[in-house]
Amino acid sequence: MNKLLIVLVAVGAFAVLLAVGRFWNLKPDTAERHIVHSGETAVLTILEGEQIWLANDKRHCYSLQLAMTNKDAAALKNAETRGEAFPVAKGTQVKVIGEAVSARHVEITDGALTGKSGWVEFEYLRPRRAGEFQ
Repeated sequence: MNKLLIVLVAVGAFAVLLAVGRFWNLKPDTAERHIVHSGETAVLTILEGEQIWLANDKRHCYSLQLAMTNKDAAALKNAETRGEAFPVAKGTQVKVIGEAVSARHVEITDGALTGKSGWVEFEYLRPRRAGEFQ
């Protein structure tokens, strides 16, 4: 009976530790996995395409994300016409000046749109690499 109790306690402890590890996501933070937050400098990035669309209001971030993902040029142009969004070149440096759940309020710090701000989903931002934009 004592051996069975010891095995049950060991299995139970293992199960608890496994659950805690999965809940806390104990993987180390890397430069590519890091989610940028207020005060950090980042770069606008997208897998396909040359432009990222920034929303003038955070309420429009999700619809812009859908339009970019679906490559819906008409929806993006309509958002621009309505004054809800504007395009920014991939690779543009920004500073995160605010954040909501999944959206980040950014200010453009280089290029023709320097000083302009907008909202973008955090997945379109990557941390600035060492030596980049100096």
